[in-house]
Amino acid sequence: MLDNRLNRSDIFKLLRMIWLKKKSIMKSCAVAIVVAIGIAFSIPRTYQSTVVLAPEMSNGSSNAIGHLASFAGLDLSNMSSEDALYPELYPQIVSSTEFMDELSRMKVTSLDGTINTTLFQYITDHQSIPWWNHVLEFPNKLYRMVFPKKRVVPAAGDSVAVHPYRQYSESHISVINKLRKKINCSVDVGNNVVTINANMQDPMISAQVANKVAEMLQEKVTVYRTTKSQKDYDYSNQLYLEARDNYYSKQEEYYTYLDQHALGTTLNTVRAAEDRLKDEVELSYTLYCQMAQQKELAKAKVQEVTPVFSVLQPAVVPINPISPQKMFIVVSFVFLTFFGHVVWIMYSKKIRALFKKKKDE
Repeated sequence: MLDNRLNRSDIFKLLRMIWLKKKSIMKSCAVAIVVAIGIAFSIPRTYQSTVVLAPEMSNGSSNAIGHLASFAGLDLSNMSSEDALYPELYPQIVSSTEFMDELSRMKVTSLDGTINTTLFQYITDHQSIPWWNHVLEFPNKLYRMVFPKKRVVPAAGDSVAVHPYRQYSESHISVINKLRKKINCSVDVGNNVVTINANMQDPMISAQVANKVAEMLQEKVTVYRTTKSQKDYDYSNQLYLEARDNYYSKQEEYYTYLDQHALGTTLNTVRAAEDRLKDEVELSYTLYCQMAQQKELAKAKVQEVTPVFSVLQPAVVPINPISPQKMFIVVSFVFLTFFGHVVWIMYSKKIRALFKKKKDE
């Protein structure tokens, strides 16, 4: 009971102290509002466009291909349909340097039409930044001006090492890193849904980039999954063309022989040559039919492993920006200022006494 009275008395005492200092608190909150508004309006607007994909695989075609192969007398049980590229790896594909470098070459156009350039140049030359970023970057710029990096130029006659790997410049990597922060790809494993977000300072460009990322992702996944099957199809098609040409050649040779011996001769050597050519034609025709069947099966396999992406939500041009959240910034500044002022009122005497004690010592 006594504790409750003490707690109530402390609370009323605190409220009385706050009431006595209300003018000072209101001035601090007013300053906080002005600072928060200045910061909120200094942050450039960012618009977000979203594309939602549902990757699908045509699993039902496997049985159909198996039945077709059994009718053709072929065994496809050793053909593996396992896929090492799971949707969980899609974010790594999107954030890779190669993917971002390719994406940076796309053409973008702003909503008002004043910007018509590549995404790389848009990130480099058409980005607004808060004023404090200029202040923070000034020491680094000054250092680069005073101590510029020296480029190593090989002397005449010196051999230059040639390697198959691409080397990006520091400025190029900087743009790629900035672009990587503006693109987000996430996967909902439970629902098998891929969400792609593009955050840009122009609403039209954000929609264009989101749509381009979705297209590139679908293309790269399709290429990965169909590369092996496409090579098998190309090889089967090559064997089919060779078997067809061989069949046509044997057939022409056989009928030419018949035309040359159309007088009805009964020599055994003629009959033997005729039977031999006929057997060769039949054998080449059988091989030709088998290669045609294998080519169709390989073609069906390519279609089977080709992924299908259902676009659940296409990219649209956003109307409202997602940042800055001006009201949240103002409320946060006012709350923190009020809370800090109250803490100072509560402990200012103790803090001053502590500093005074240390000074006397």
